Amino acid sequence: MAKIMIVGSGVVGQATGKGLIKKGHEVVFVDISVETVRRLSQEGFEARLPDELGDIAAEISMFCVSTPPKGDGSVNLDYITTAIANHGEWLKRKKREREREDAWHLVVIRSTVPPGTTRKILLPALEKSSGLTAGKDFGLCMQPEFLRAKSSEEDFLHPWVTVIGEYDQCSGDTLERIYTDFGSKIFRVDLDTAELVKYVHNCFNATKISFTNEIWEVSKKLGIDGNLVMEIVAQSAEGMWNPKYGIKGGYPYGGDCLPKDTRGLKAFAQEIGIDMPLLEATIEINNRLGGD
Repeated sequence: MAKIMIVGSGVVGQATGKGLIKKGHEVVFVDISVETVRRLSQEGFEARLPDELGDIAAEISMFCVSTPPKGDGSVNLDYITTAIANHGEWLKRKKREREREDAWHLVVIRSTVPPGTTRKILLPALEKSSGLTAGKDFGLCMQPEFLRAKSSEEDFLHPWVTVIGEYDQCSGDTLERIYTDFGSKIFRVDLDTAELVKYVHNCFNATKISFTNEIWEVSKKLGIDGNLVMEIVAQSAEGMWNPKYGIKGGYPYGGDCLPKDTRGLKAFAQEIGIDMPLLEATIEINNRLGGD
């Protein structure tokens, strides 16, 4: 079992740390909030502020630091970048104080960051502040989380899937050993792919909700129960019950039904005064790829 440091002890960090404890790992929570550290300590967990890490002999650090949106919608990376730079200083001290093979350390990014962030920003920042070299002195992984706020701890213990974005094989092997008994399928990919998967995961959910709302507006105009329509479609449409349907990119939809019915519903909605921008975008993307 491993000694794991959780950097950033909000919803994701606490779900991650508490879940790992239940699997037998030793966990120390780290957070900049004095109140969060105090509360976790009162609950019986080991918790510290960032400047209290001196004697911790953790083998793995998992970063669950907030990456909130800026005013223009772009991602604020200041918190995660600062946390990584500070952690590099800790790694430098750890390496100096423990000049042995077991000083190798795995850094895991669980914060949601745009593709390329770990490789282009966080990795250089970590190497610069630590004076160490990734792949030699420390390992690096990006492991996106798929936790729902209301059931985060349960979701962590029973994941649908585990994605490990790895800098190198040793890093991936080390992290995979942590998750082998969680029971989910494990995908090992590169760092950028893991980062993009998290965004696509949430954007797919958002798109499905928006499509349902477009249908709900059409149904409401017609006096039809749109929720009943979608309940039936959830069982009738192959795209709802077949996870392999429509997941190969670069090809337009074709045949007789899809081109005809997408255009037909768009025209009908316009006749009754309902805009369907998502459906219109669907048709436009298909046309761009050479569809009918």
